[in-house]
Amino acid sequence: MTTLKNQRELLKAQRDSQKKKTTITILSIIGVVAIAFILLYFLPRREVNGPSVGSPEALVKVEQFSNFTCSHCQTFALESEADFLKDYVDSGKVYLTYFNYQFQEDDSSKAAEATYCAGEQNKFWEYKKLVYQNASYAGAFADESLRTYARNVSLNMTEFESCLQSDRQVSVIDEGRQYAQIKGINATPTFLVNGELVYQNELRDAVDAALAATTTN
Repeated sequence: MTTLKNQRELLKAQRDSQKKKTTITILSIIGVVAIAFILLYFLPRREVNGPSVGSPEALVKVEQFSNFTCSHCQTFALESEADFLKDYVDSGKVYLTYFNYQFQEDDSSKAAEATYCAGEQNKFWEYKKLVYQNASYAGAFADESLRTYARNVSLNMTEFESCLQSDRQVSVIDEGRQYAQIKGINATPTFLVNGELVYQNELRDAVDAALAATTTN
């Protein structure tokens, strides 16, 4: 038969066990919050400035020349870019700038302008990714498609439409085209790594070599 004393001891043990579980839960939550704080404030973060991403203080500067009708550019954007950003840009090693480089005007010209307009709201990279994801489909560069991409990345639609109507980003794209021509860019995607022209299959090796050179100088 269970005595009153035994019941009290049992209840006390249950309360102690519950307190222990509560303490462990609280400590676990504190630990998760602390880790999140460290990741947020102490690890390198991706800085975005329009068509440029990464720390401007990075020792290696990479300039990318691509366009939305280039299949190899689409492949790089959808299959390689994310890993490159994670491995080199997020770590603070590389500052990457994207140039839309069309050899001539085509039906993707408005999409390029729209991407730069998205850059005014610091959504260049998100918008660019959506364009590349849809570039193979009919109507990908139609006006309504461009508006849909804008809504999907939560742009201020009034500001976006105003930018498109103003044509102010057209001159920015033209300046980029002239810069590419001066640098001898004749194919896409092409990259300049600290001023050295390289192709997609050479990019990582060129960046690694540039990083090695900066650490030995």
